[in-house]
Amino acid sequence: MNNAEATVLDALGASDIHFGEVAKFLFREAELMDAHKYDDWLDLWCSDGLYWVPCNSEILSPDKSVSLIYETRSQLDDRVFRLKGRHAHAQNPRSRLMRVVSNMVIEQASAESVIVRSNFVLGEVRSDRQETWFGRNRHVLSREVKGLRIKEKKVFLLNNDSPMTNLTFLI
Repeated sequence: MNNAEATVLDALGASDIHFGEVAKFLFREAELMDAHKYDDWLDLWCSDGLYWVPCNSEILSPDKSVSLIYETRSQLDDRVFRLKGRHAHAQNPRSRLMRVVSNMVIEQASAESVIVRSNFVLGEVRSDRQETWFGRNRHVLSREVKGLRIKEKKVFLLNNDSPMTNLTFLI
């Protein structure tokens, strides 16, 4: 970490959560999603985690608008169950995925939690079809005994107001 990053983190009160630790966590999450390591990905989540992929606008409330995905931790468990079994017919064969995570910025931090936003580009190849997904993530990470965990994840897809194929993989 360079001096400028350290100064920004110190100004945010993030002396116990460092930029490198956050970056490593986000890179690890991307790697697990791309490799379809669903149980390991679920282990990154808090028991009361919330996963949201809004539709049409980044600023709408999930209580008052349609979402592409809006799931609690128990609903994530169900999603992973389907993806791991023979219940996700739209993922037969499975998508081959590769994403690049970049432009990580810590918005707020304390010893207990950190809010970080990042950008991603995701390539998907399945059944001779190739898709490219662009988006922004906003993670609320919580410090737990096992390390950082995802308390909230919001994924804003740039094309979320356009017709799209099913999101039958982890975005």
